Amino acid sequence: MTFICLWSPAAAAKDSEFLHKLIPSLLSAAPRVMLGGNGVVWADARGMSAETLATDLLRIFRESGIEKVRGVTSFVPICAEVAARYGNGALIRVAPGTERDYLAPFPIGVLEPSLAMSSLLDGIGVETCGDLAKLDLESVEVRFGAEGERLWRLSRADDSRRIFASIPRALPSASLDWVDYTLKDPERLVFIINALVGNITTDLRSRGQCAREMTMIFSLANRETFEHLVRPARSTSSHKAWMRLIRTHLDRITLPDGVVGITIRVESVTGEVERQGDIFDRGFATARAAEETIAQLLDDQGAVVVTPRNNQHPLIDKRTEWVSQEPAQASARIQIRERVVKATAAPRLTLQLFAEPKRVVVRTKRRRDHEVPVQYRDKEWMTITSAAGPDRVSGGQWTEPYAREYFRCVTDDGMMVWLYRDAREDAWYLHGWWD
Repeated sequence: MTFICLWSPAAAAKDSEFLHKLIPSLLSAAPRVMLGGNGVVWADARGMSAETLATDLLRIFRESGIEKVRGVTSFVPICAEVAARYGNGALIRVAPGTERDYLAPFPIGVLEPSLAMSSLLDGIGVETCGDLAKLDLESVEVRFGAEGERLWRLSRADDSRRIFASIPRALPSASLDWVDYTLKDPERLVFIINALVGNITTDLRSRGQCAREMTMIFSLANRETFEHLVRPARSTSSHKAWMRLIRTHLDRITLPDGVVGITIRVESVTGEVERQGDIFDRGFATARAAEETIAQLLDDQGAVVVTPRNNQHPLIDKRTEWVSQEPAQASARIQIRERVVKATAAPRLTLQLFAEPKRVVVRTKRRRDHEVPVQYRDKEWMTITSAAGPDRVSGGQWTEPYAREYFRCVTDDGMMVWLYRDAREDAWYLHGWWD
């Protein structure tokens, strides 16, 4: 970046209101202008001819009644400021690569050290910027501390100050207006919003950003506007995730009049920083991937979010019925249940069931009035070191008869499995395991 520094003793002697009044005129020539300390005016010459721009700015100063003014162009802010305040000539250009040599003959006072630091430097014979620049950094740090290090870097034309902050990009937005009719049909509003959100999410992905909040602004036929903020659980740039959330919000709001225009505006964004983890782990999930996956499942399959509802059936695989739920309601119930479990339950093994009991081959031995499993084969033969049971369950004579003998088994590799014998078929099944 090329900096232009302007300074005039007359402008520095006047009050700051004079320079503030001059800023609009300077902005007519330069894209960015900023007031510094000691009456210094900075201009950003990035992407422009620095000398031509400096000449135009000097002309504006002179037209305002200040004849004696100095302008400097340089890549290094400290060089531009020192040359503008203490240099010779109306327009000075410090060539790239010569900044340190340019600063060397100037007295150390141009760097504005504190009174104590000036005394210390004077005591060791450091009079110019060049004298200080010749010292090594370690010696300066040990003897003069943080201020000495700062002055040493400036004397070597090492100035990392950000005179002009980066220009923030405008957040994405999209709008559509019409005057020939008004809309009250929610489906037609969703159709328009879908297109606007699609444009916004495409823009977000091109920037590598995710939206944290969006505002829907409805222009109404009565010349009023209705605003509604939409905020997901986590920032995302997924079109499907945003539309699923917006549809939920549209079902809850009531517009006082017909709609003649819609604006979707992003209020805040975050970067696409994701922690890679288990997609189903609530404490360490890849949020955007999970939201996109759930949104796609909802669009393709309908109600895919279900919660369990238990009854008193003796067979555990017949005891649970899965009921469709709204995603928001299911999430809230799961979070409450998790908090209760974490607060009240000690760690324990959990029984995991197969979707359907898996038929297996079992070798048994006789124990009193029943057969006890000693080996079973799923993919390979597993030896059972301990088998507790049988737990006999039977019933359902008038509906769906069943008769089972359950065994809780421990294999030789420490796995706990749940086997049962179907007495009606005389067949063995692997029903689940504990972990």
